[in-house]
Amino acid sequence: MRRRALLLLASLVASLAATTLPAAPAEAAAPPACPWTNSTLRTCNVRLTAGARGSVGILGDSVLQGSADGFWGTSPSSPQGLPSMLAANGFGPINLIATQGMKTKWTADNNVSAFYWVDRWANYGFNPAVIALNLGANHFTTCTAANPAPCKAQIDILLNEIALKHPNAIVWWSKTVQYSFTGTPPVAYYTSGMLGWNAALDQASAERANLVLWDWPTALATANPPIAMDPFGIHAAGPSGYVRRSTMMAEDITTRMSSARYAGPRVALPAASDTAMAFAPVAATGLYSTPADGATLAAGETRDIDLSGAAAVDPDAGALALTVTASNAAANGYLLVYRCGDTPPATSNVNYAAGITRTAQAIARITDAGHICVFSSASVNINISLQGNLRQGVGSYLNPITPVRPLDTRITGRAQDHVVAVPGTGVAAAAITLTTNGTSAGGTLTVYDCDDPMPSIANVSFQANETVASAAFVGVSAAGTVCVHVSTGDSVYTEVILDVTGTFGATGLGFVPVPATRLLDTRYAIGGWIGRHGGGQSVDVLAAPAGALAVTGTITMVRPVWNGHLKAYPCGGTLPPNSSVNSRAGTVMANSVTVGVEPTQRTVCIYSSHNTNSLFDVVGWWVEVPG
Repeated sequence: MRRRALLLLASLVASLAATTLPAAPAEAAAPPACPWTNSTLRTCNVRLTAGARGSVGILGDSVLQGSADGFWGTSPSSPQGLPSMLAANGFGPINLIATQGMKTKWTADNNVSAFYWVDRWANYGFNPAVIALNLGANHFTTCTAANPAPCKAQIDILLNEIALKHPNAIVWWSKTVQYSFTGTPPVAYYTSGMLGWNAALDQASAERANLVLWDWPTALATANPPIAMDPFGIHAAGPSGYVRRSTMMAEDITTRMSSARYAGPRVALPAASDTAMAFAPVAATGLYSTPADGATLAAGETRDIDLSGAAAVDPDAGALALTVTASNAAANGYLLVYRCGDTPPATSNVNYAAGITRTAQAIARITDAGHICVFSSASVNINISLQGNLRQGVGSYLNPITPVRPLDTRITGRAQDHVVAVPGTGVAAAAITLTTNGTSAGGTLTVYDCDDPMPSIANVSFQANETVASAAFVGVSAAGTVCVHVSTGDSVYTEVILDVTGTFGATGLGFVPVPATRLLDTRYAIGGWIGRHGGGQSVDVLAAPAGALAVTGTITMVRPVWNGHLKAYPCGGTLPPNSSVNSRAGTVMANSVTVGVEPTQRTVCIYSSHNTNSLFDVVGWWVEVPG
């Protein structure tokens, strides 16, 4: 049979119950009353009406004053300000404080100290869900493009106070603009102070998951029609420019700080190129590792790996179920496993951080000559082992089930080794998710057929006190069991949760691979949804064609604001008790999920526990196999 390449991460869920999460933000109290009568120096707006999208506190300097309600007059024909726009979009209560000369912290005059207003809100019990900042111009003499560190220190002063007084707030911060001029006729260029400040904001955003930046310099430079500004590019030239800027700010805050909205269109589904395949498990077998079988992968390298000589690889297999591990990475990055000769898909199989070991399942089609390719975005070592072969007509077929949890050590107690009963009869293999949770020294989890020797290659790699999940297709013993081994740096071990999400038997569904295709990316409106995926929000994805009963794809959580999870489930169904991927705040974690689809619309719904960006890449679907 002709071999084909399939990218698949078949991770079926990290336990929702396994994750310890901070509480959701509490409803904010009303903001404090304005402390002064508005003037050209100081402006305050208070809107008391609560909104479904949550409360907002807005702080800024003279640039923000032009976005205040009433700054351009109070007649019915006066232009709306930013607070009115946000209220119309469903936010509230809202408090805007804008003063000339405001800095992140000013000790001589509290009225121009953002630090003071952050504290004042907390003292009044006003804890906004979103804190929007328009600050920076008054710090331009503090740093330079070559040395942004002094500005970074000023930014950290305010962000640290926000973290202390408003720990559940998401911070939206506008970058700044300032021009200087040279030559005859004069040509505008960005000042070094502006560049240093914006570079410091970029550094802060990389460190803090709850900080989201608005690129005002780019928005201004690409505005069509152009926005009239003062000669230095700091202030808009009159009310029409401020209305346009406020409209852009309100749109960005609404899109990125609350919940995603559907703007369309859907992504066209890829065409299938193979008939349905069955799965045959093997005792976990190492196939390739660096540096034993080849040098460490370099950043940007694609490694062609010949597996044709591996005895465990069925010569007629069309695809392989693999365990892939990344270790000793020089920088944050990802691995991509695919059939050599294909166009590399825009997906990832393993997301890793510098110096941290990560493990995931991948199902990859293989070439006729027995080759797979592995791409790494950063320098890293890899280890690849075999879980089983996929080929047409030989093996077992998937039967998705309502998730069953036969192991939860929070109930039964911690141990190094566990024997776990798999539900059903005549089960050849199981689709499982293995999750670690709770206090631990860090280590690995390994799942295997109890009739086989324990393999040396782990299925889950976790850091100290970390909740991490990974999926596997694992053979089931003659007694109907799988075994789990815990390896940690101490004898406390860790909490272990095992969920069975499907079984393989003589009848069931066969897997039809397709070219990996991104069906959802909330960052760029791919799949129709735009904006950060809101906490408690479900978005739907057109995921499979008519006749498919389940779908497999990679689900990714991108920089959640807090520790959180995504869960995939058939739209219209009950929200499941287990999640599809878990991620710490500010990190990127991918996992694969195999899940049923809503039969009429063929949709999968993705639920987010906390504000994040969400991705879903389809790699295939499951169909009935003719008897």
